[in-house]
Order: sequence, then structure tokens, then C-alpha cells
Amino acid sequence: MARKSTPPLPSHALEGDLDVFSIHLQWERLLPLLGDARGTLQLDLTAISDLDLSGLQLLCVLEHDLKAKGIPLSILGVKPEWQSRFASLGLGALFGGGPS
Repeated sequence: MARKSTPPLPSHALEGDLDVFSIHLQWERLLPLLGDARGTLQLDLTAISDLDLSGLQLLCVLEHDLKAKGIPLSILGVKPEWQSRFASLGLGALFGGGPS
């Protein structure tokens, strides 16, 4: 019997910054994903230079909105300094770390 392969996870890469100055543009780039996402949504932050609290808020809202639709969010390309900077806020699970 042939084994079913699991479909690849949908992926979207952001570029630039996720900060107070770019948050509106980044949200406009992410908004279509809320309607199109199926399965798990992978969000790649490898090409993001700066992440501040505004960017973190955007990621939390995206995760919340996707979760309401039953779609998990997986964030890739998280820089170690972001994990340590935001760990005290209890957001380890957002970045694939500990519980939030």
C-alpha cells in the first residue's frame, strides 16, 4: 500500500523590519494569509532585521486570528536575541520555545 506523503506547510517570508515604522505595511502583506491559509502556516523571519514590541504585537494578533480558524502558526528564522529579549514576556511558545 502506498504511503501518503504529508503536504508541505504553506510558507510566507517577511523582509525588512517588524517595527513601529513598518508595521502597517507588514500587516497588509500578512492579511491575505488569514483567508488563504490551510494546515499550518509557516512564517519565515530570516530576512527581518529588527523586531520591536509593535512587530511582536503583530505576530501575536496573527497567531490569535489564525488560531480562531484552527490554523497553527509556526515561526521560523527567529534570532536568538529576540528569544532572550521577549522571553520575560512569556512568549516562548510564539517563537517555538517554552510555554507562553
